[in-house]
Amino acid sequence: MDRLTNYFNLASVRPDVKKAMGVRGVLLQYLVLVLGIVIQPLFAKYRAQGEWGFAVEWGWIVFAAVVGVVIFPAVYKNSFDPEKPLFVQLCAIFTAGLGWESLLGTALSAI
Repeated sequence: MDRLTNYFNLASVRPDVKKAMGVRGVLLQYLVLVLGIVIQPLFAKYRAQGEWGFAVEWGWIVFAAVVGVVIFPAVYKNSFDPEKPLFVQLCAIFTAGLGWESLLGTALSAI
């Protein structure tokens, strides 16, 4: 149970998290991660078919939100650096959202 608790405790690796980012910054990073997860199938469709399709179903958005909760601690602990500009961190988190499948497998094995 301690492993699970520590996984979701954002300050377990970075005690300076609360001071440096605040709740709004963490929420913004979570939303960018979910956006990366939501957009990933659109990129895959473009790669496969060569055409953009912007239709996203609500079920996929809910799925992305749940997956985001599961993988966010791992992404956040690896990307957060108070010395880097927020935009740079958000770019790293967005690209992590695009690779959500491998991160989900890693997160589930850690839990």
